[in-house]
Amino acid sequence: MKVAPALSLDQMQVLVAVVDTGGFAAAARELGRATSAISYAIDSLESQLGVELFHREARRRKVLSSHGEAVVNEARSILKAADMLRARVGALSEGLEAEVTLAVDQIVPQEKLVETLHAFHREFPAVRLSIRAEALGGVERLVRSGEAGIGICGSLHMSSEGFTVRQIASARIIPVVSSNHPLLSSDSDATPRDHLQIVVSDLVNDEKQPACVVISRSNWRVGDLASARSLLLGGIGWAIMPESLVRADIAAGQLCRLDLRDFREGHYPLQIVHKVNSPPGPAGCWLIERIAADLTPEHLRGDAAMAARSRRGRRTTEKNETTGIWSAWKWPLSFPW
Repeated sequence: MKVAPALSLDQMQVLVAVVDTGGFAAAARELGRATSAISYAIDSLESQLGVELFHREARRRKVLSSHGEAVVNEARSILKAADMLRARVGALSEGLEAEVTLAVDQIVPQEKLVETLHAFHREFPAVRLSIRAEALGGVERLVRSGEAGIGICGSLHMSSEGFTVRQIASARIIPVVSSNHPLLSSDSDATPRDHLQIVVSDLVNDEKQPACVVISRSNWRVGDLASARSLLLGGIGWAIMPESLVRADIAAGQLCRLDLRDFREGHYPLQIVHKVNSPPGPAGCWLIERIAADLTPEHLRGDAAMAARSRRGRRTTEKNETTGIWSAWKWPLSFPW
């Protein structure tokens, strides 16, 4: 098979201009060139590719052939990639990072974070963003290992040693159960402690960290909130979940909030961290400031201080020496998740 000679970005640009403007003369005016130069560029491109890009019987407006439609789609992708390359090189020359990696605790309210990331893309379109969703101690591990430069995580599941820490608002958590669960039956005398509890746990480091508030005698451990939610929607067990994650399920009548004697709701304190010896660049610093502003709206800015005070409060816990499970009774507002 004959290999086409090297193609140029200029040929791609001419092809797209002809398609967008509808003809050689219009493309010439668009690009500030002679019509003959446009015609020559298209003829050369067709010769190199070995296909006709336009139907020859079309006299006025140029109509793409089936081959031409495929080629012009590829040409648009190539031109877009070239524009992005220029933008990234320009950003690097201005001192911006090529990429920012963000590790996010799954408990962080996603709707607010999405708004923040939209703003980041508008401000730094040439900076690539990588996002890693983790539970509990996973965020600390990624940031401490250098796999992520910035982390949004709970302060109760990490050591602050070696980190620069910025406190932000807390996430509200509530106990929920499927709407058809026996716990909601008026005929049942059973309590949540008698039913299976779905517990979100750091499966990598479960021995070193208290997993969460454990009330039930029987519990299943899962490593992420999505799995916990799926089990709940399937009618399996009850769990303490981020209110923002189950709000729509409650509104739809699929899940119901439990009014427990020992725990009604809580606030999981959140913070933004990065390593002291690996500070983020301009784009990363901008993102930290924006996250702090967006995830701590004016009417909730007291939550971070409240959470900090709660963490200093007395925690009433007991540990089953046989199972190694931590239980919490009448826990304060902030606690190990």
